[in-house]
Amino acid sequence: MYRPLRKLAALGAAVGLSLLPCAPALTISVLTAPALAADPPPQIDHVYGVYVHGFQALTINARYAVTNDGYAVRSTIRSGGFLSMLLRMNFTSQATGRFVPDGVQPLSYESSGYTRGADRHVVLDYSDGRTRIALQTPPEPSRNPIPADDLAPAVDSLSALMRLQRAVRVHHACDGSATVFDGARLLHMESHTIGQQDLSEDDRQPYHGMALRCDFTDLQIAGFRKSDGPESPARKPVIGSVWFQDVPGDGLTAVRIVMEHPRLGHMVVVLLPTTA
Repeated sequence: MYRPLRKLAALGAAVGLSLLPCAPALTISVLTAPALAADPPPQIDHVYGVYVHGFQALTINARYAVTNDGYAVRSTIRSGGFLSMLLRMNFTSQATGRFVPDGVQPLSYESSGYTRGADRHVVLDYSDGRTRIALQTPPEPSRNPIPADDLAPAVDSLSALMRLQRAVRVHHACDGSATVFDGARLLHMESHTIGQQDLSEDDRQPYHGMALRCDFTDLQIAGFRKSDGPESPARKPVIGSVWFQDVPGDGLTAVRIVMEHPRLGHMVVVLLPTTA
């Protein structure tokens, strides 16, 4: 059991950034985000717990602000619980962007902190309408480079999640796909609507009852490690489901995610109860 858990630090970006509509309980520069209105919208705070094989592995502190025109989001992922003795992670990502008729138009993305065994810093540039890596430290020579034309249409992980949340809140549906760059890997993500379901009780959170279920797949398509052979788990999809409920003061929000990870096995992500 513990061998795959030790690998979690090396997979933190995939676990934390590509699956949760999140942003941290840290100060976010919403006032200067060009996608937001002159009157700053309320900032929403959430905390998610990530569990692997029943053990809490990560905590995600989330803060974001959304208007009809755009979004500002920031997330901090930290190792936590019993498994913090086996891995170390403290990683912050932030993004801004606009909503457009066919999805989102990212404006900025930056991530920094300790993950996958090193202090890392990634900045994406969207200035000419094509995604490019403006900064990536340290370099990742162990990975195959991602061709510029393949990276060009990608969005960052947080913008992809804002797009999904927007679709759920406006259309009560989540059908769609996106090419996503998570700071190291290029991913193809697809989601589709299952419909209303009775979400079972979970003693880790207060959310249960009727919820909108969406199923998703997350498949890496580029940025493989040079050691990833044809049968590597990196080439297999993450398959999962996410349930949305109307959270007071926020709206339809992802309250639970259940997935099967090809390396880590069964994972559960839950929106934790707020504390006064």
